[in-house]
Amino acid sequence: MPSYSGASKSSIYAKQATLRKAAKANGNTMTSYFQSRTEDPIAKYNAMRATEEGHHGHAPVSAVPEAQGHLPPPTALAVMPQAEPVPHRPSELPLRLETPNNQTTEPACDEQVQDSTLINHTRDAAPPPGIYDMSHFLDMTTDEDAPQAPLGEVVKQLNDEANKHKSFTALFKLQAVKAYLELHERYRLIPKVTNLATRASLVVAKSVGKGPYFARRVRKLVTYIKQFQCLPPTGSGKHHAHPSLLNNERVHGAVRRFLTVQEPGEITPLSLQHHVNNTIIPKLGLDLGQSKISVECARRWLKKLGYELVEAKKALYLDGHKRPDVVEYHVKFLEMIKSCEHLRRKYDDVTLESIDPILGPGEKLHIPVDHDESVIWPNELWRRVYIKGGKNGKMPLRKKGLGKAIHVSGWIVEETGTLSLSDEQRDADLKLPPEERLPTHNAHEIIYPGKNADGWWNCKRLIEQVKRTIPVFERLYPNAIAEFIFDQSSAHGAHAPDALNVKEMNVGPGGVKRRMHATTIPLDNPNPTLRGICQEMIFSSDLPPNHPHYEHRGKQKGMRIILEERGLLAYAQTQNGGLPIIGDCRNCKLSQKARDQLARNAAASELFTPDSEDEDTPASHTVRQLSTSSWCCMRKILSLQQDFLDEKPLLQIIIEGAGHKCYFLPKFHCKLNPIEMYWGWVKIRMRNLADGTFPTAKRLVPELLDACPSWRYMDAYSKGLDARQAEFAVKKYRSHRRIGPQVMMSLGIFDNPE
Repeated sequence: MPSYSGASKSSIYAKQATLRKAAKANGNTMTSYFQSRTEDPIAKYNAMRATEEGHHGHAPVSAVPEAQGHLPPPTALAVMPQAEPVPHRPSELPLRLETPNNQTTEPACDEQVQDSTLINHTRDAAPPPGIYDMSHFLDMTTDEDAPQAPLGEVVKQLNDEANKHKSFTALFKLQAVKAYLELHERYRLIPKVTNLATRASLVVAKSVGKGPYFARRVRKLVTYIKQFQCLPPTGSGKHHAHPSLLNNERVHGAVRRFLTVQEPGEITPLSLQHHVNNTIIPKLGLDLGQSKISVECARRWLKKLGYELVEAKKALYLDGHKRPDVVEYHVKFLEMIKSCEHLRRKYDDVTLESIDPILGPGEKLHIPVDHDESVIWPNELWRRVYIKGGKNGKMPLRKKGLGKAIHVSGWIVEETGTLSLSDEQRDADLKLPPEERLPTHNAHEIIYPGKNADGWWNCKRLIEQVKRTIPVFERLYPNAIAEFIFDQSSAHGAHAPDALNVKEMNVGPGGVKRRMHATTIPLDNPNPTLRGICQEMIFSSDLPPNHPHYEHRGKQKGMRIILEERGLLAYAQTQNGGLPIIGDCRNCKLSQKARDQLARNAAASELFTPDSEDEDTPASHTVRQLSTSSWCCMRKILSLQQDFLDEKPLLQIIIEGAGHKCYFLPKFHCKLNPIEMYWGWVKIRMRNLADGTFPTAKRLVPELLDACPSWRYMDAYSKGLDARQAEFAVKKYRSHRRIGPQVMMSLGIFDNPE
C-alpha cells in the first residue's frame, strides 16, 4: 500500500515560524517579507559590516545570514575581510568555526587582517578572475520581461477567464482578492489604520465566514498573483496519500468490462458498487479486510472512466445501425429506391416547380407515398414558458396526465402534402353514381384509442385503410404507380394466416398450429432430383388408415418431416459432424435483446481479456458466443430456405396485387421517412393552439395535417454518410430532395473541427 512521504505538518509549521522570525528581524511585516527587495545585497552587506566594525563587535561570516534573513552574495564571500581581534568578555566564548570534516578552527589572527585600503579597493573593484558575480540571480526584482500590468488589471483578466470557464473555485478566490485590494486601498488613505494587509484580509475572511487562516491565504494569493500574473496551480489529486483501488490493472479491466456489457441507461453507481464488492473483489482474491467501496466512490470511478450523468433525451439509436442484417438491408433498400429514380418527378431547388420525367415505352410515373402513425395528446403543451420572476414566480397550473390520446395514421405525397382530394374533386366525386364514388376523400384515419372508445390500432385496421387509400391515389394520379413506404414494425410486417412461418411450426407432426400453404422446394437444394417439386405443408385429410401419420391427417407435418422430404436432415447431420439435429438450439431461442447482450459481452471480452499467464484470472471471463452455423437446429435450417425467405408480408401482397409497389424502411432508420418531420411540424403548431382540452384538440388535429418536408435523408445515405453525418448534412443544407454538393467539404470540418 503506497504511503504519503511528503513533509509533515510540524515541519511546515516550523518553516513558517522561521520565515516569520526572519521577517521580524528585518523590521518588516509578514507581507513585506514576500515583496520584492530593491536594495543591492552587496552594498547592504558592506554597510552592515562597517557598522559592526564601528562597534568593535566580532561578527563572523556564518552569523550574518541568520541575522539578516538573506544569504550573502558569492562575491562578498570571496573577498570578505576578517575582523580585528577584540578581547573577549568573561561571558563570551570565542567563536569556533566548523570545517567540512567536523573539526573546529580558531578565529583569524592579527596577521590575517588586511589593510583598510585593500578593503575599500575590494568593494569598488570587479571580482578577481575565477569568481563570478551571482548577485543578479539573487535579486528578486530582476525581470527580463516587459513591465508587468497593474495588479487590479491582472485580477480583472483572471476573473473574466474564470467566468468564461465557469470555475467556481477560481471565482471565489479572485473575488476575495478583489475585495482585499479595495479594502487595502481604502485603509491606506486613513492614517490611523495600521497593519493594512492584515486588517484588510481579516475583514475579507470574516465576510465569507472564514477565519485567520483564510486571511493568510488571501495575502499569499495576492503575492503570488503579483509575481506570476496568474493563479497558483491546484493541488487537488496531486498526492498519493489515498491510493485508489481503480489503479489496480486487474480491477480496472474488470470494471470496464462490466460497464461495457451494460445497456445504455442501465449504469448506476449503486450497481457498480454491488458488482465491485460482491463479484470483482472476491473473484480477484483481493485481501482488503472489511474495506468496501461506497456509492460515492463508485460515482467518482464512473467520472474517471468517462461516464457523465446527463438527462435522457430522444436521440439517434446508433448501435442498431451497425448490425450486419441492418447494414445489408440498408444497402438493398437504397438500391431499390435509386433504381426507380428516373421515373419520379424532380423539383427545381429555387422555384420548387415540378419537372416530369421522360418515360420510355411501358414505363409509368412513380409517386412516393409515405405512411406513418403518430399519437397527439391534448395536454401536451409547451414545457418552457415565460414567467415573471423566473423559477420563483407563479407557475401555471396544469393537469397531471396527457389527456385522451388521438391516434393518426396518415399519408403524405410530395406534390399535395396529405393524400386527399381537393374541394373540386370532392364535389365531382359526389356527383357520381353511388357505386362509383370513393369510400373516402381523405386517406388519413383518425381514431380515439381506448377500451371503451375506438379500440386499438392493429394490422387489420391498417389493411382496411390501405384498401381505401389505393382508390384515392388512383383518382389523384391516374395511370401512375404508387410507391408505398412503411416503417419496420410487427404490425406492418405481419404475414398472411397461411404464410410460411417457421416460428409457427412444431418439431413433430400435429398440434394446434395454423395451416400453411403449399410451397416449392428451392432450386438450391443439395439433392438435384428434389429441386422444383411441390411440397405440401400439411397432411392430406384422406390418408389411408395404414399411413404412419393417419392420426395427424389434415394437420401440420412439422419441421422434422419437412426436412426429411427435402433431404436436408441427413445432410445437416453430416454438416454438423454427425451430431443429431435438435429442434431449437438455445441461441435461436434468444430474443434480440439477449443477442445484443451476448454481442456486448463478446466485444468486452476482446477488449479487456486478462493476461493468460495470470493464475488469478477468474473463470467467468469465458464468454458465450453466438452460433454462426447454419445447421445448428431444425428451425435455423428451415428459416434459411429460400421459399421461407421469399415470404412477403400481407401488406405487401395486397399493394402489389393492386399494381403498386411496397417498400419497408431499414430498421432504426425511421428518419428516412419524411413524414416524421411532418409530425413534428403538426405537434409544434398543436402546442401553440391547444388549450389542454380534448374538444379543442379534436378540432385542431384535422386542420393541421397539411404540410410535408423532403427526401434529404435518403440522398445523404446514398452519398455514403453515416447516421451522425446525415443528421448534420440535413440540418445544414435546405434543398428539396438533395443535401448539396459541398457536403463532403463541410463534413471534413465536422469530423476534424480543429
